[in-house]
Amino acid sequence: MSWMVMLTQILLPLALLAWVAFYPASGWLAWGLQLISVTAVLLGIGLAFLWAVPPFWVPYAYGLLLILIGATHLLRKGVPGTGIWRASAASSVMILAVAALALPGGYLAWHAINGRVLPAETVVDLAPPFPPGHYLIAHGGSAPMINAHLKTLDQTVERFRPWRGQSKALDIFRISSLGFHKKGWQPTEPARYTTFGVPVLSPCGGEVALVVDGIEDMPVPEMDRDHMAGNYVAINCGDFFVILAHLRQGSIAVATGDRVTTGDLLGQMGNSGNSSEPHLHLHAQKGLPEEAPLSGEPLWITINNRFLVRNDRLSF
Repeated sequence: MSWMVMLTQILLPLALLAWVAFYPASGWLAWGLQLISVTAVLLGIGLAFLWAVPPFWVPYAYGLLLILIGATHLLRKGVPGTGIWRASAASSVMILAVAALALPGGYLAWHAINGRVLPAETVVDLAPPFPPGHYLIAHGGSAPMINAHLKTLDQTVERFRPWRGQSKALDIFRISSLGFHKKGWQPTEPARYTTFGVPVLSPCGGEVALVVDGIEDMPVPEMDRDHMAGNYVAINCGDFFVILAHLRQGSIAVATGDRVTTGDLLGQMGNSGNSSEPHLHLHAQKGLPEEAPLSGEPLWITINNRFLVRNDRLSF
């Protein structure tokens, strides 16, 4: 867990909740602004940030605590204080400071919510590319705030052009039923991550168009920027190609030209290429250009007709 995650996803939310619980503002306007501001900050963090560490249920716990704190104050004492604004000078400064934080919080929440809308463009539906279990979407959605892949749609940046096909991709973790995905604090060994070694299954029927293997799985959090996709398989599904990337070295079970059906074993999830920790990269594109295989026209994807965004979970 990085210091930034510790600050923004643990220390800041807990500090704000403690402030509302133990130092409620006096006056209905001051108290209302205090609650609204804290709600906006927690909502922005909860919707836009990735909840893998801490796990997915933590922002729900923050929200429940905030509701309980507000309800307790109302039931026991009514609105704290009387009048419109009876907060002290120090309390007023704190309220206004958190209100300022609420602006970026609202901005984050707005973009995260917009990113949950599937654009009215070409969409391909895929079967789950993994066996039964619990999975978390790390990157996904139609807004860059929650899907970093979208930045490669910018054709003015030359270095993005070879990777344009992955612009609407999903990154997926395997997690436990409680949302945890690794053993230890900050393990460097990929095998200590729940995702590493999980079978990867064909999400469609078709022909294996391209296989890349032999690229080393990197220690976490090192990344191999010379082989961005790492080990991967590209499948010609008829009207489009599907690419499954960052596979485990030596695990790929198919060869170019093989015919596969939905659910056939392709390999295992790994940590090869430009991967900060083990995960499965999945995307669909039109075409498979020989000079830059991942530069095809990107397509939106759904899994079992579900448009998946950051922090969504799948259980089978």
